[in-house]
Amino acid sequence: MRNHPRRQLRTCLRNETVMDYFKILNLKKEPFSNSPEPEFFYQSVKHFGCLQKLELAVRLRRGLSVVVGEVGTGKTTLCRQLILKFAASEEDRKQIETHLILDPSFTNPLEFLSTVAISFGAANPGGGASEWQLKENIKNYLFRKGVDEGKIVVLIVDEGQKLPDFCLELLREFLNYETNEFKLLQIVIFSQKEFEEILKEQKNFADRVNFYYLLKPLNFSETRGMVKFRIAKASDTNETPSLFSYPGLWALYLATGGYPRKIVTLCHQVILTLIIQNRSKAGWFLVRSCSRRVPANKKKFLKWVTATVIAAIIVIAAVAGFYPETILGIWPDRDRLGIARIEVMTSAGQVSPDQSVQTAPTPVAKAKTLTLDDIQLSNKTMPELLGKVELKSGRTIWRLLNDFYGDFDREQLRKVARANPHIKNLNRVGAGEIIELPAIPAKSNPLASGKCWVRIARSEKIDEIYELYKYYQPVLPSLDFLPYWNSREGLAFAIVLKGGFSSIEDAQSAARRLPQPLAGNAEIFAKVSDDTIFFKR
Repeated sequence: MRNHPRRQLRTCLRNETVMDYFKILNLKKEPFSNSPEPEFFYQSVKHFGCLQKLELAVRLRRGLSVVVGEVGTGKTTLCRQLILKFAASEEDRKQIETHLILDPSFTNPLEFLSTVAISFGAANPGGGASEWQLKENIKNYLFRKGVDEGKIVVLIVDEGQKLPDFCLELLREFLNYETNEFKLLQIVIFSQKEFEEILKEQKNFADRVNFYYLLKPLNFSETRGMVKFRIAKASDTNETPSLFSYPGLWALYLATGGYPRKIVTLCHQVILTLIIQNRSKAGWFLVRSCSRRVPANKKKFLKWVTATVIAAIIVIAAVAGFYPETILGIWPDRDRLGIARIEVMTSAGQVSPDQSVQTAPTPVAKAKTLTLDDIQLSNKTMPELLGKVELKSGRTIWRLLNDFYGDFDREQLRKVARANPHIKNLNRVGAGEIIELPAIPAKSNPLASGKCWVRIARSEKIDEIYELYKYYQPVLPSLDFLPYWNSREGLAFAIVLKGGFSSIEDAQSAARRLPQPLAGNAEIFAKVSDDTIFFKR
């Protein structure tokens, strides 16, 4: 039997091997360090999207990009990730050079120009240059690098809210250095929300903004994903330790508001408490107790009381056999049934989700397509509508119908038209129109038998899952949107990889190549319920 954790912790501290105490929880290193460790960067939908668009703006040489967010939303982390991204390959290191200004609280124009010139290596030897000379040096440097050498020069400014007005004017002048095709200097500013007011006052500068992104806190699902991701990265075993209960995760989210910095700080306190109190999992009250020791995370008593009631409902529902995700609308865990579960048929029979599969799956029978009369006898009834979707700006109803139905025919169009009597002409549907999508069963199973499939996400919420699909689909054309229904899950919507794979190994390899957080949430399956009805060809 192992020694008591308190004695282990004292021994570790006495031997100056502080990190050893994390082994008590099967961790090889601290999962919630406040140091900017690249491997612990969790690519939420917000952070991944922002990073991707920033990279694109720089590579296309679009000029000025601005990222605004409140304290602790991850702006500095994104800043470092952007620099690392441009240094990841030899080709990028040769083509792109980045320069970082961490504290732009300059007192006069000469100080700012000198800092930029020194960073570029364009300052006069011995100094003493005038403002005009420094501007000329910077301009000549940018033309030499951008035109003669074909390089991209990036100036990144953190804490942009500290930029004085004269710095904004000088940056605006730098943006005037351009060819007929592109800007010679790419500027990326990361700033707190006060910068929004500065932009309103500095209209000449605001007009130059090519890409603007408001970085918001994480939602509950993303908070949960971030915690699990960091614990998995720090895990000393193949299985990720489950250190938080569901109510504990809710308490964490309520205490931090979804701000990554607060999440890391509070989780660190929770991990230390687990070790000291000889516990293996943090629940609601332990997280709440730890949050009181972090001043920035203190909440009003009434809010905690309300949240405590929610936590009680979760626990009672779980005991009664209902999953918390069903009640609170959270995406299910990978081990919750439905197509999220790995259901592979081998020659030895069905393999449970917890077993490791070494052999390739044998062909699985095609899912049975039932008639509407058969469905009425099930314990759940197939709905008449898939749901309602708002047509967003820049989208067409034909693309929307293709996403939900695949190659639709005239009969399907008639049914769509009958479900939307408020739309007089399907060829003229404007942004903001609400489209009702009738449940029209496909005549065949779109998932080819004998293959393994990778599911990226699943939800009963049509707007949530469809927007996620539309967000990633332009950069990941291999994704497919799949509405379906069965008597066990009811109506659901999934995002899968197209085509399927001949073996589990191929499917796992494809899943690993996906960006985070998609790779971390990817599921492999080879079988769906026999009564599953699909709505897409």
